[in-house]
Amino acid sequence: MSVIGTDKATAGFVAAQQVHEEANLSGPLPARIPRAAQVHEFVGRLLDWQQGDVAYVPALPTQLVACRTVAETLVDLATDPDAPAQQGPGTPIPEVAGPRRETMAEAAELLGARRGIKVVEVDGSGMPDAEIAAAGGFLPGPHAKLAGPTFQEWLDAQP
Repeated sequence: MSVIGTDKATAGFVAAQQVHEEANLSGPLPARIPRAAQVHEFVGRLLDWQQGDVAYVPALPTQLVACRTVAETLVDLATDPDAPAQQGPGTPIPEVAGPRRETMAEAAELLGARRGIKVVEVDGSGMPDAEIAAAGGFLPGPHAKLAGPTFQEWLDAQP
């Protein structure tokens, strides 16, 4: 599994994913590498990484997806008898994302309210590939599978 927008990244974790994709696709075993949007659980990590009762979260566009939806997509791809054994040039890269476009800060505000953390939206400048992300470079393409609960629906189902 990789990250939507890996092919556009120039720095940071997502650019490292690009190297992993290339290594797997050029290896001796046939490979297909789907890409996913950031998962719902990542929002909690963003809040966990910060200290205190205020969190600064970038207002970067995303289409958060449930981990379960990503897992189901992987199983579907792995068991599809019609799927090509090897991903190659010209073959669309499978993508999965949630059904709703929002910003990471909006999602963090919803979770932050539940945790008693004030979320302050920031522009994300200074982050690797912030301009690419702000322009929608890490949003799903038109061929993406959009599925699963929205972040709000997922959050409402959490204990």
